[in-house]
Amino acid sequence: MKKNSDDIDSVLIEKAKNGNEGAFSILVNKYHPRVYASLFSFTKSKEDSEDLSQQTFIKVWQQLSSFRGESAFFTWVYRIAINLAKNYVSSAAYKKQKISSSIEFLELDVSSFEDLESIIIHDQSLIEINDFIITMPESLKTAFTMREVEGKSYDEISEITKTPIGTVRSRIFRARESIIEYMKKELIDNE
Repeated sequence: MKKNSDDIDSVLIEKAKNGNEGAFSILVNKYHPRVYASLFSFTKSKEDSEDLSQQTFIKVWQQLSSFRGESAFFTWVYRIAINLAKNYVSSAAYKKQKISSSIEFLELDVSSFEDLESIIIHDQSLIEINDFIITMPESLKTAFTMREVEGKSYDEISEITKTPIGTVRSRIFRARESIIEYMKKELIDNE
């Protein structure tokens, strides 16, 4: 089935390269949810993720003629999206903007104040961990997010970032170690 999907993509890509906006629109509709989800896991902002998604597909349209098919189409699109996100995150506008973390709250039956207090402490810890991850070096944050949030394999991360697999493993290990150290120092020791 994947081969059939790749064949359809190839036809759509060729049509889009020849200026067929309808074919490109099909590709956008197919890949927009994955691009948005990847950008959201990177930026933690619905608005920023939507803006960056639109910028991604504008850039894809502008650069479509340069796509040679050496990697999967989504891998190529994903690289464009993440590069835009990295540039945005390092921009002065982003640094001035107040970082907001969004957490999905679980629907829980709160039967006592102690339960509510533990939920608040847990949610606050998640916010602090997310804030720490955002401050990590770009290479560690990117590898960690792709692996732990998006569930990508080491091979996929290696291909997307054009980094040797050993380096990918090392970055993810270092990111995990940094997070554990942060949790020990800031969250556990301060209780």
